[in-house]
Amino acid sequence: MNTPSAPTNAGTARHETTSRELSPGERWYWIIDQLSTLNVCARVRIQGEISAPALRTALRALQDRHPLLRVAIAAGDPQQPGTGPRFVPTARPVPLREVLLAAPEEDRWAGEIDARELTDPIDRESGPLARAVLISTPGQTHDLVLTVPHCIADGTTALSLLRQWVHLAAQPPAGAGTTGGGLPEPFEALFPPRPGPRPEAGAQDPQESGETGRLRPERFVPFDQRRTRMLHRSLDGDVLERLAAACKREGTTLHGVLAAALACAVAHDAQAAPQARFAVGSPLSLRDELRREVTEDEAGCYVSALHSVVRYQPEDLWAMARFVNDDIAARKKHGEQYEVFDLLAVQGPAGTADSGPFIRHFEENGPFNFFVSNIGRFAFPTELGAWHLSGAQFVGGISVVGYLGSSVTTSQGRLSWNFTYIEEAVSRQRAERIADDSIRRVTAAAGNR
Repeated sequence: MNTPSAPTNAGTARHETTSRELSPGERWYWIIDQLSTLNVCARVRIQGEISAPALRTALRALQDRHPLLRVAIAAGDPQQPGTGPRFVPTARPVPLREVLLAAPEEDRWAGEIDARELTDPIDRESGPLARAVLISTPGQTHDLVLTVPHCIADGTTALSLLRQWVHLAAQPPAGAGTTGGGLPEPFEALFPPRPGPRPEAGAQDPQESGETGRLRPERFVPFDQRRTRMLHRSLDGDVLERLAAACKREGTTLHGVLAAALACAVAHDAQAAPQARFAVGSPLSLRDELRREVTEDEAGCYVSALHSVVRYQPEDLWAMARFVNDDIAARKKHGEQYEVFDLLAVQGPAGTADSGPFIRHFEENGPFNFFVSNIGRFAFPTELGAWHLSGAQFVGGISVVGYLGSSVTTSQGRLSWNFTYIEEAVSRQRAERIADDSIRRVTAAAGNR
């Protein structure tokens, strides 16, 4: 699905304007981002000579390509302060923060994302809606991190912007760059015709009946005090190859087994009995099913989320994986991935001031509160001129839409599985226990040669 991008302007269908109202979906992400930061981060390691001035020049060229990187967000309704958000132009460059280390720190990039990039909000009012970090160690080893708010970016967008930035730094365009056109049209304007309604409850799978387990927080954390924390995990190329072969043999997808493993780990942590039902969420890309082709090089948040209520079968992970896979396919067939946007358009809050009841209802009655966001295979170069690149991956925040998440990237021969959790609602020890249990189950499913 993913192919390397050539350094050309991305996207075709745009409004010839530098300002427009946020759509219902964008407005929702803007609202909850103000309560608890909702950022998406992308990271890659580069071995080779890099200069901060060259990276800043490349960031400016990246801004020239993408109108959404040249805007801020202003609350535009004078009758209702804090509502009516609009994208408005800004001339400010994307800031680049430098971290210079005296000695190698292998996981410093993860520490920067955990401590700052997932926690500190983007400067929405002044813009631009992005920031970057350069982490350099002796021996010309560098980590690049690009952070964008979820209202303009999904995991694919963040990694694509990072890939374009790297290309522009390695191969600067000749002469002055040209500024891209107007802002892209709202995501909702691209929705395809809807299929018919899903069959009535009597025709639903029996797994849909009965009480559904959720991840129980250790304590309630007020919405405006929630903080996303991160744990980095990964699978090497050998395990990934064996896991892909096992998925093919078992008639399911990699996403199915990852979601099943996380559901198992959550159920085991809750000391649930076999056959207990748990709802696991699956954020899904919609880029290939909209009214026009939306390439991965276009900035924007082109995702929705579905959930699968799966029975806990600790001795049969593959049965759980097949169910998740089939359930998502059935839900997509009936257009359920678009229903949340219908709800936001009709009942979504106008601003943070009136968001409380909606958010409380979502927390208490939402379909899931833990999830696996898997963007699939993403093509990122491993060599670019004299540079060697590795570790390309993304991490997404949680804000107020759950307690435990995970971001999955398969790239450059590795699977990166970054677990996120809401601090204090889920202790670090518990998050580590669930993450390690998920990895153990997936590794066991891959089997031995």
